[in-house]
Amino acid sequence: MKIRVYYEDTDAGGIVYYANYFKFTERGRTELLRDLGVSQSKILKKHDIKFIVHSVSMEYINPAFLDDQLTVETKINNLKKASVDFNQNIYKILNDKKIDIVRSKCRIVCINSNQKINAIPDLILKKFLEEV
Repeated sequence: MKIRVYYEDTDAGGIVYYANYFKFTERGRTELLRDLGVSQSKILKKHDIKFIVHSVSMEYINPAFLDDQLTVETKINNLKKASVDFNQNIYKILNDKKIDIVRSKCRIVCINSNQKINAIPDLILKKFLEEV
């Protein structure tokens, strides 16, 4: 997924503010789910479940700056009955060279409307397995 760095994404020095990388990776996970045919609003209505972040870690490698074109790469790393682990990388291409910006790992868990951990429905689990 491509993301352009806007003024609102940066700090006073024109560098992407660190917390905004969490927003970028969230969008990457959401778009991957959408690409797999998993609409979070639809699964809430149909299956009474939603995915929430359980844990996340992020390693900052190089800064990104105002107007940079970033790529957010999102891959499913591990799949369990009620959780999905993602590996995510953010990078930019500068002078035909890939510059790593951020490496991130995130675990999401499936919960129901009572905020209890719930198994991922088989239909959705199957779509995830195709991506692994």
